[in-house]
Amino acid sequence: LLPTIASLPLLSTYSGSTAMHLPYPISTLLMSNNELTLLGSFINVFVIVDTEAMGSIVELGNYFLLFMGLQAVFCTNAINILAGINGLECGQSYIIACSILFFKLYEIANASSIIPLTTTSSIGENELFAVLFTLPFIGTTLGLLRFNWYPASVFVGDTYCYFAGMTFAVI
Repeated sequence: LLPTIASLPLLSTYSGSTAMHLPYPISTLLMSNNELTLLGSFINVFVIVDTEAMGSIVELGNYFLLFMGLQAVFCTNAINILAGINGLECGQSYIIACSILFFKLYEIANASSIIPLTTTSSIGENELFAVLFTLPFIGTTLGLLRFNWYPASVFVGDTYCYFAGMTFAVI
């Protein structure tokens, strides 16, 4: 309940982009040979699939706010559900953060081949934000994991779970 209530003020004041950048393997499911696929045409009924970006950008509009609200709730609860087992919350968060870091570095390295240069989006800006946000989180999590490992001398509780979940929701 707390993540839902906490995300409402943020979502009500959000005025940024409502576009979602899809990874290359998923964008190929929406577009093939410069045309929308059957799945891409179906999704285009509800949201806008950017055909100039070869399906790698989907404009969600108001669905984006619903998506972000649900993501904030899911991410925090996914970490919190494992509460009480020494090292599991921090260990899970560390693995997820390293996976996000690897994926974002991969996207930065291959940005010119994944997103056509004719798009108006700035290549790598969002990925760089995620990398710079993830690195301190990994350091914090490793420092906490050292003291949260069995036999734990520090218990993370809801504070870390909400911090980790909202970090993943933002990234």
